[in-house]
Amino acid sequence: MVVAGVRLKDFRNHADSHIEFGPGVTALLGDNGQGKTSVLEAVSFLSLTKSFYASADVQAVRMGTPGFEVDGNMINGGGSGSRVSVRYVRDAAEKRYEINGNRPEKLSAAVGQFPVVVLSPENSGVTGGGPGDRRKFIDLVLSQVSTTYLEVLLEYRRTVRQRNRLLLDSRLLGSIDQEKMQPWDESLAKLGGAITERRHVFLHEFREFVLDAYRSVAGGTETPDIHYVCSVFPADGGAQEISRVLTEQLVRRRTEEIRRGSTLVGPHRDDIGLLLNGIPVQQYASQGQHKTMLVALKVAEHRYLAEQRKEQPILLLDDVFSELDRRRCERILNLIAGLGQVIVTATDERVFQTSIEWNDYNRRYIVDRGTCTRVREA
Repeated sequence: MVVAGVRLKDFRNHADSHIEFGPGVTALLGDNGQGKTSVLEAVSFLSLTKSFYASADVQAVRMGTPGFEVDGNMINGGGSGSRVSVRYVRDAAEKRYEINGNRPEKLSAAVGQFPVVVLSPENSGVTGGGPGDRRKFIDLVLSQVSTTYLEVLLEYRRTVRQRNRLLLDSRLLGSIDQEKMQPWDESLAKLGGAITERRHVFLHEFREFVLDAYRSVAGGTETPDIHYVCSVFPADGGAQEISRVLTEQLVRRRTEEIRRGSTLVGPHRDDIGLLLNGIPVQQYASQGQHKTMLVALKVAEHRYLAEQRKEQPILLLDDVFSELDRRRCERILNLIAGLGQVIVTATDERVFQTSIEWNDYNRRYIVDRGTCTRVREA
């Protein structure tokens, strides 16, 4: 999969920019705040239907304009092209996503058609943040592999929201309506069992990709590991067994849930354990080790998606070289050169000097105040 070109209109600080990417590495060079990350964000809208950077679509609208437009030409490994467009209107708070002029019935149906892997400072929570950051990581990978998983996940989130409303009402009233709560309990147990089982199986498969990727980035001096941490029970009993235990836990913790007005049981409470040499990364890793682990997870994600989708994902790297020594930067550049299309931002071109040869395959752009200018070879 490659994005041949993208146009940004009234997107962030881009009034009207057009970029044609090479099939290899495209470097976006310039000072901070000039609009480099915005180009990656636009590709994210085309691939994932949303930003990897902002929590709300309206944040991407250029100041003083009614909305933004993003258009791109996506070409799969077989050479077939798709014209993808995203339109957002500020006043109506409406987003229109189209593939070849047609709107998918659900936005979720588009996720995974144009696989993408994003590594940016916003991902730092995967290794250093709370459990929610790590759940978000595995959920995005699985959502690009399986539309069914994404639909189950969205339905599960709706179930949790509905249960939380009932629990809050019960806390205010001092009692709970068991008849109203029962269908939501059943839904949570069934959907939660399916999600937990799929995550557990995924991490079992994904572990070897992580081990191999980490060795490629850091060499053989450190040994990583990754495993699923289930909040209330072992996760390897199968979906039906997990659902049964979930049902028991919901009954057992009912009083506490009412007191707190929140659903305390289920995969929305789970975590991923990340280790280096048997020591938890979250608490004890250095800044460089955090960055190395994050890069390894993203390289592993790329390889896993490529295997599952039979299609090389687009790789978006934002400010990836900061906090890494020269040797690890060189390893990363040598690594990404074999991962298909890569779009990477940097403030200093010198990091590429010994690893990337600029030509029509690997391209450079200077990004300055929302204007993108290609650097042509002499």
